[in-house]
Amino acid sequence: MDHQYLVREIIAKYQRGEPLTKDEQSILDAELRNVASGKVWERIRSRIAEAGHKEAEIRVIRPWYTKWPAVTAVASTAATAVVCWLAFGVYHYRSHPNNTPPDNPSPALAAVQHIWRTISPGHYHGEWQGPDGVVAADSVGAGQSVPYQVLLPDGSKAILGYNSSIRYPKAFEARKVLLAGQAYFEIAKNVRPFITQSGKKVVEVLGTKFNWMAYPGISDEITLLTGKIRVSVDSFQRELNPGERVTILDGSPIQPRKMGDPLAAIGWLQPHPVIKFDSTELSVVIRRMAQYYQRGFYVDPRLQTGRLVTGTVSLEQSLEDNVGHIRELTDDYARVEVTHGRIEVNVK
Repeated sequence: MDHQYLVREIIAKYQRGEPLTKDEQSILDAELRNVASGKVWERIRSRIAEAGHKEAEIRVIRPWYTKWPAVTAVASTAATAVVCWLAFGVYHYRSHPNNTPPDNPSPALAAVQHIWRTISPGHYHGEWQGPDGVVAADSVGAGQSVPYQVLLPDGSKAILGYNSSIRYPKAFEARKVLLAGQAYFEIAKNVRPFITQSGKKVVEVLGTKFNWMAYPGISDEITLLTGKIRVSVDSFQRELNPGERVTILDGSPIQPRKMGDPLAAIGWLQPHPVIKFDSTELSVVIRRMAQYYQRGFYVDPRLQTGRLVTGTVSLEQSLEDNVGHIRELTDDYARVEVTHGRIEVNVK
């Protein structure tokens, strides 16, 4: 039997609450000793915060946690869904089924504490606390039942969207958070600046409320609701006023614009969550829908710019229903269909 396959089977067995044999425990402990502590966070961030790649005509935008062979190999049952997430740092710790430490944890296992909450079938909130800081993450790729609210050490609040995570230092003296995915922030006032970063993109604030969507494969959108923020991308810097949004497409910022309805940016937080598009490029609308429903897509090059859509997509409805809604909005110039599970947009 392949060694790594055996290790995954041992992890799955432990997560099902089954006792390990002495040999199995020895194998797991040996794996823990062979991985340098501290690399767990690099492993998490390298997978969560993968930069979006260049435009492609046909592509599936998949969640970051489905991109590893070690994860997908054990993702066939609900029982092993937990194992998928534990692939981040499972070689550094063992979480007890009752969230209580084992009687005799090894030094390698004691480095990281883990909290796991089942929100609904297929939806989990996870939190890892280790010597290098804290990672909080939401597991679901679509159909988020309850957004994940995280209270930061300075009193600030971050609410995570589906398939999103943040990382921050426990001491929090620098007030800095790394983001992957989407989050709504309510920043506590403080003399120290609050820094939020995703890749090379940085938002600096003193006290404010804003929403940042930073999923790989689609444009970043930073929308300011109250207060003031400074957005930096390489040499670009711009302060936003309440109600303004800056879009960052392929790493290049687009001139900020005043939003007709700034609260549309947090439609995903409503009891009946939605994505609201306000004069948004059709190609961006399709990308966001493909990202949410984890489908492939194709947009005719002639429709990738200059075609704006204003409308609402319900995150509680099926892909087919929402595609039907977009079809109605674009009926005079585009043919929007779901073909073999893929969203296709062609010139009419």
